[in-house]
Amino acid sequence: MEQDARNSMYEPEIIDVAPPTKTAKPNYLSAVVWTSVVATVVCTIFMGLLLYVVNESQIEQRIETAASHAIYNLESVIKQQNTEIQKLQAENKKIYNHIKFWSPIEHRLPPGIKETWDIPFYGVPKYERRSFDFTQEAELCLPFLE
Repeated sequence: MEQDARNSMYEPEIIDVAPPTKTAKPNYLSAVVWTSVVATVVCTIFMGLLLYVVNESQIEQRIETAASHAIYNLESVIKQQNTEIQKLQAENKKIYNHIKFWSPIEHRLPPGIKETWDIPFYGVPKYERRSFDFTQEAELCLPFLE
């Protein structure tokens, strides 16, 4: 190690005085142009491929047939519900007539006619015609309170 130190002491130091080597300056404009060109070509190829695949898969026709099928199903459901509603309306009419038949008679009589009984709800009632000159007071529906 001492020997290396002595040898290096007497070796001349070499100083490079040559001009520095030229480094290439990046040309940013050229880089942007080439990047744009490459991106355009790649996107064009990709878009063409995508359009070809969409055209070959006939996706528009499939969507069209699916939409028409959904509309047909919806129409059939609406027709079915319409028939069910008509059946329910007829059944409601029957129930209404049945309830009307079993409602108290005083509520079934036309206005201006009152029903009177000799013995409440026993025998045949008598019907009295009232005049519309006076106001009818609220009547209780209890049969034995008169």
